[in-house]
Amino acid sequence: MKLSLISILKYLLFLGLAGLLLYWAFQGQDLNKMAQSVKEANPVWILASVIACLLAHVFRALRWNMLIKPLGYSPSAKNSFYAVMIGYLANLAIPRMGEVSRCGVLKKSDGIPVTPLIGTVFTERLSDLAMLLSISALTLLLEFERIATFMYQYGWLRVKPMLSGTLFLGLVFFLGMLYFLTPLLKKWLIPLSNTLNSFKIGLLSFKKMPNKLAYLGYSLGVWGCYFLSTYLAFFAMASTTDLSPIAALAALVFGSLGMIVPVQGGIGAFHWMVAEGLTLYALPKAEGLGFATLIHSSQILVILIIGGISLVLVATKRSLKTEQ
Repeated sequence: MKLSLISILKYLLFLGLAGLLLYWAFQGQDLNKMAQSVKEANPVWILASVIACLLAHVFRALRWNMLIKPLGYSPSAKNSFYAVMIGYLANLAIPRMGEVSRCGVLKKSDGIPVTPLIGTVFTERLSDLAMLLSISALTLLLEFERIATFMYQYGWLRVKPMLSGTLFLGLVFFLGMLYFLTPLLKKWLIPLSNTLNSFKIGLLSFKKMPNKLAYLGYSLGVWGCYFLSTYLAFFAMASTTDLSPIAALAALVFGSLGMIVPVQGGIGAFHWMVAEGLTLYALPKAEGLGFATLIHSSQILVILIIGGISLVLVATKRSLKTEQ
């Protein structure tokens, strides 16, 4: 009962944070004008952007398979893709739940133990972090002067007045979380030990991988498709059509940082970060929010549809196996 109550509180906390971020991002903006610009978006370019994003998910599934095979298991690319999409679907309910959920899917479909699978997910996330840092460094190198000016103006002139309030809210949040989590510290010791063990297994899996160059290729494919999805979406709206590929690179970096925030599907954080990032290129914040809403909504729709279909297919397949 305690755990279920804590789970509900955790869900409501993340949902509340998402709502707060959405309000913060959209406050003071002309929502009717923004909605109109989204409605007028070119569906052909939206579809092209969605296909590129879906291809990134395919590359992710293939890359994950490369980490799983050194463990002595060979799930089909189809099952791994289903698991990845179901994981994204789970993230829309509870942040970071997808990492565990997709491991659970492969356990049921292919009989692979969850512990080593979690280790491979850790390694995969480290790969994504390395790619994000590399892309961020490239963006900074290409747009150093523009970003430095932005960071000074935003980081100092706008954040300074809010700093004391933010620190106070952060302290209240920390104390509140400490209050709720302290009784669970003992229960977390064993999972922490398992987590470290899983991490070790994941690293060993990468070490044993025979073709690391192909793994790098899949990683480039994942992030290349993310970039392509962002750039193609620029052509869907009149206000972003003239933005450069470098602007798409910057939007990808800012959006990825927004997705790190532990809220369902990056809601609010993604919108705010992308809109702020595109102000680097003199795009009004309202237009940036419209673009962020367009690309985020299309990607969420894909996850809902493909993730839902994947969930039904996996459940149906398991049901047929049980009957046999």
